[in-house]
Amino acid sequence: VADVIISLAPHVGKWLKKDGLFICSGIIEGRENEVQEALKNAGFETLESYAQEGWHCYKLKEKQNG
Repeated sequence: VADVIISLAPHVGKWLKKDGLFICSGIIEGRENEVQEALKNAGFETLESYAQEGWHCYKLKEKQNG
């Protein structure tokens, strides 16, 4: 799922409502940093992150300009 999230990251913002949240999960241990970097580069900030039994999940929002 990491590859899908990475490829969608630059496009997700146009589908979110103002102040909407993006929740992504199914990120296997070892790929979490790569996914977080792609989300950061796409303009998201992580509000919360969770990890359990080698899997990761993130709750994010778009960074506000200004």
